[in-house]
Amino acid sequence: MTTNLNHLIPQKPPDKSLPSQKGELQCFKDKLIEGMQQSITITEASTFMDTTTKVQEIVAQQNHQMLIEENTIQLLEEDQARIYQPWKFSLIIKLIGKRIQHHILKKKIQEAWKIIKNFPLIDLGADYYITKFKCQEHMVKVLNAGPWFIFGHFLSIQRWKPKFVATEVKSSLTAIWIRLPQLPTEFCDEIILAKIGNAIGKLLKVDVCTSSTLRGRYARLCIELPLEIPVIPVINIGHHKQTIQYEGENTLCEQCGRLGHVASKCIYTKPPQTPSQSMENLTVMPEERINNNSANELA
Repeated sequence: MTTNLNHLIPQKPPDKSLPSQKGELQCFKDKLIEGMQQSITITEASTFMDTTTKVQEIVAQQNHQMLIEENTIQLLEEDQARIYQPWKFSLIIKLIGKRIQHHILKKKIQEAWKIIKNFPLIDLGADYYITKFKCQEHMVKVLNAGPWFIFGHFLSIQRWKPKFVATEVKSSLTAIWIRLPQLPTEFCDEIILAKIGNAIGKLLKVDVCTSSTLRGRYARLCIELPLEIPVIPVINIGHHKQTIQYEGENTLCEQCGRLGHVASKCIYTKPPQTPSQSMENLTVMPEERINNNSANELA
C-alpha cells in the first residue's frame, strides 16, 4: 500500500517581491518619462519666453536708438498728401527793403491784386508772409501779373513749398517774367524752352503764345530767381547767343545786376563778377501794361 506523503511537504511560499519590484520599476519609468516631459515643456516655454523677451528688447532698443539719434517721426505718403493739400495754392511773399504793419500790407496787396474774396495773410517771421488762396485761379493771377510794388518797394513772390522756415532762408526768391527777343522759331519747342528756363532760373510757366508759336517777336517765360544773385544778360543755345530781358519797371539794378531794387538804392558797393555786358536795356515793360502804361505800384 502506497502512502501519499505530498501533504507532508511544505508549500513554497509565495514570491511577493517580484510584483513589488515590477511595480516599482514601472512607477520609476513613468516618473522618469513624466519628468522628462515636464523638463521639455519647461525648456520650450523658457526658450519661447527668452526669444520673445529678446525680440521685445531689440525693438525697444531700436525705437530708443531712433529717438535718441534721429529724433524722427516718419511721415507716410498719405500724411504728406493730407498736410500739403491745404497749401497748394499758397504764395510766400516778402516786401524787400521796407517793413510795414500786417494790416497795411494786406490792404495794399488786396488793392493791387484786385481779389474780391478774402484770404488769410499769415506772418511767418523775418518779414515773410503766406497768402493762402482757396483756388488756383487767384494764385496764377498774382504770379502772371507781376512784378508787384508796394510803396515803391519790390514785392518778392514765390510758390509755397514744404518745410519752409523763414528764419533759415538764405536767399529770397521771386517769380518774374522774362523775354527772349528774336528767339529763332525752331527753339519754341517744349523741351528746349524748359531747358532755357531752368538754365536761367527755375521755370514756372511758358507763355501760351510762346508755346504755340503764335508770336515771333519774342518768347516769354515765367522764372523763379534769387534776389541776391545777379541775373544773366545772355544765354547760349547751341551756337546761338540769346539776349534776355526782364519785365517790370525798376525791377533790375543796372549797377549790380540784381533784382528787387534800383541803382539809387543799391546796397552792393562792388559790381558783381559777371560778364562785362552792360545791364542797361535789360528791362522792359510787362506785356499786360504795354497798352495802358499802368504799373502795379501803390503809393
